[in-house]
Amino acid sequence: MINQQYPFKLPPLSYGYNDLEPFINGEIIKIHHRVLMQNYVNKLNELLKNFPQYHDWSLTSLVAYADTFPPALRTGIKNYGGGLYNHFIYFNSMSPSGRIPTDELMTLIKNSFGNFDNMQKALHSSAAANFGCGYTWLVCGGNYRLQIINTTKQNTPPLTVVSPVVAVDLWEHAFFPQYINNRNEYVKNWLKIADWRKIYDILMCRPVQKINTHNFM
Repeated sequence: MINQQYPFKLPPLSYGYNDLEPFINGEIIKIHHRVLMQNYVNKLNELLKNFPQYHDWSLTSLVAYADTFPPALRTGIKNYGGGLYNHFIYFNSMSPSGRIPTDELMTLIKNSFGNFDNMQKALHSSAAANFGCGYTWLVCGGNYRLQIINTTKQNTPPLTVVSPVVAVDLWEHAFFPQYINNRNEYVKNWLKIADWRKIYDILMCRPVQKINTHNFM
């Protein structure tokens, strides 16, 4: 998905809708993926339909350079492209029973946070403090240093500087009505199904290459 180009398609999940229970209800995952994420696919394709000069851009490149796009595209790319990208990372940050980090990622975690438990506590604390709708991320930046950042709405991390390892979706549709408004309990249980291998294996801490976007306008 992150390297997919127009027309974008809904990526399948690597697990069944009910496989994350009891931590996240299967109906929540089904609606979140099949309805809400599909809507971002549809909206992004509709937005790009009349802009063929961007049809060969990957999803990652679109959201990484959203701020450089013409005004007619900028907000839509951030909302719909960002929504699609963020949900891809989120769904790929989970798996039934979760998985512990690879040895390589564990070394980065220890270098940045001291130990795995400290990192999880910091992620939970940051998610609890993230006001309103958005995401909490573990990202990898320069010199392979890990950090935790929060984003609002469907904004993405600065992808030319960092690359995501995992993302926690904090929009209410990710946990309502199962947790009602108890975001802390949702994040606590989310950590039990966090897949610390999948995203790291895909991205390997490589930020998006910087390009001169003016050549494509």
